[in-house]
Amino acid sequence: MRRHGITIIGVGLALVGLVTGCSSDDSPESAAPTTSESSAVTAATTAASPMSGAAATDAAITLSAPANGATVGRSFVVRGSGVAFEGTLLWSLDGPGEPITGYASAGSTQKQPFQFTVEAREAGTYKLTVYRESAADGARTDVVEHTITVR
Repeated sequence: MRRHGITIIGVGLALVGLVTGCSSDDSPESAAPTTSESSAVTAATTAASPMSGAAATDAAITLSAPANGATVGRSFVVRGSGVAFEGTLLWSLDGPGEPITGYASAGSTQKQPFQFTVEAREAGTYKLTVYRESAADGARTDVVEHTITVR
């Protein structure tokens, strides 16, 4: 019995070493990049990005349609990309009458495209909101709002 306990501990320690990346190799290839190397990679990545500014590329949620200020029909498609806990983004359409709410599937570990259709009850000016819900306290986070007109 005692021998099995030691073996299990040995395997556990080996796994901890693998998970934490412990290595006896002190070669330069395994060293972390220097600050200047990291800055060069960041600058190159930012320069190659089609979006302007780090905030645009780092946003957890982006809406591509409908555009802010757009006029749409009573039934319209919302498109964008996002990342959220368990891949679930929430949305609401606030305006005349009761708010309409729902959810959309996006990425859970990296931004992925999403799309959903909204059916407005009547014509008017609305606020379309897409957001993530905080796992800690349920608060709305990374809120994106577009004002739209439904005809």
